[in-house]
Amino acid sequence: MRRCLVLALLVTACPLAFAQAYKWKDAQGVTHYADAPPPGNVRYEKIKTTGTVEAPAPASTAAAAKAPSNGASANTDTPENRKKLCEQLRKNLTILNNEKVVTMDDGKGGMKQVDDAERQSQIKTTQAQMTLYCGS
Repeated sequence: MRRCLVLALLVTACPLAFAQAYKWKDAQGVTHYADAPPPGNVRYEKIKTTGTVEAPAPASTAAAAKAPSNGASANTDTPENRKKLCEQLRKNLTILNNEKVVTMDDGKGGMKQVDDAERQSQIKTTQAQMTLYCGS
């Protein structure tokens, strides 16, 4: 009986130990990981998982010192990135204020229509972000 229980546990855990994962970047350059491929014609990479979790290695100061500083990443607070962010925030605010129907990503790979309450919330959030990042 004990052997059957152990065997049942192993059979149940095996698919989890060698699961398939998918990795892709969206239009904004954000990397996503999921257990299903992305919808549409998005390029993705298959990743084999081992079922174990490893802590990230601590960043060494020597590696940081050797890192090239000639190019800034998309997440670095630079005047160019701040300008791009402000332009996008202005476009979003214009759409929220002027378009009759506004749709947003629902976080599940689809789109949802924004109701009036959500629209007002998004307008307030966008204005606060513009004040914070754009000084206007």
